[in-house]
Amino acid sequence: MITEINKHDFHKVKHLTDSCQNIEVKAVASGLNPGRIYVDDEENITAALIWIHGQSGFQLIGDSRSAPFLNELKEYMRERIEPELSNLHMHGVEIGVVDESWEDVLQHVSGKREISSDIQHVFKLNPDSISHQVPLDICASQDEEVRILRIDEVLLGERRYNNSQFLKDKISYFWTTIDDFLQHGFGYIAVHNDDIASVCFSAFIADQTHAVDIETLEVYRRRNYGAMVAKAFVEECSRVGIHPYWDCSPDNAGSIRLAQDVGMSLDFNYRVYWYDLST
Repeated sequence: MITEINKHDFHKVKHLTDSCQNIEVKAVASGLNPGRIYVDDEENITAALIWIHGQSGFQLIGDSRSAPFLNELKEYMRERIEPELSNLHMHGVEIGVVDESWEDVLQHVSGKREISSDIQHVFKLNPDSISHQVPLDICASQDEEVRILRIDEVLLGERRYNNSQFLKDKISYFWTTIDDFLQHGFGYIAVHNDDIASVCFSAFIADQTHAVDIETLEVYRRRNYGAMVAKAFVEECSRVGIHPYWDCSPDNAGSIRLAQDVGMSLDFNYRVYWYDLST
């Protein structure tokens, strides 16, 4: 019988997450990042559905032939999970899988709804090709002043910048508390005048691997600010033995180019399926 397990029991899916390449799954299962876990049989767990809050999506791991998932997951989603998604104003379900062996489960879950799929790229740092193409002091014009600052407790505790709340909201999306982020993660911001223009930080953590989240405010895009914070982040990873993990869609040419510019290369792909809740 499919059951949601309590956070203090998340360790029970470790045997499934050990072989999973997606660190978001490991981060939730370890309790570092917020999420929820549903298993096929609490007494003999062979498969799990991980709700990754920071991605607003799910991941299926374990045995794709799990009978409860093949036969019961559709009803469980309709009765338990999808109403919660609707209450959160989410309009669709997105589920990542390691390979296409989960297609029967996903077709069952989606029912008569049309289900779509695509791949996601994951880039990791190539230690032999750390790029020096993006100097940290690059800026759009000579009369612009841009500073690259490391995120710390003092920076997060003050309201020095016009949009300080933007940074706190970004971190809070992925972390249960700001203190959790400060204890386990790190990041950098690019500051232009009194605005935070771009941010790059640890969104998920599993062991010594940190998944990257990066965002540049629209008004500051195409000025290399994202490149500056990404380079600062990746260079610190290289210095202290952390492995950056960069997840992006294949149609996001800018993100792919930036990952490559800071010395990262394609490590693996995984498949994502999604369907609309309104149909």
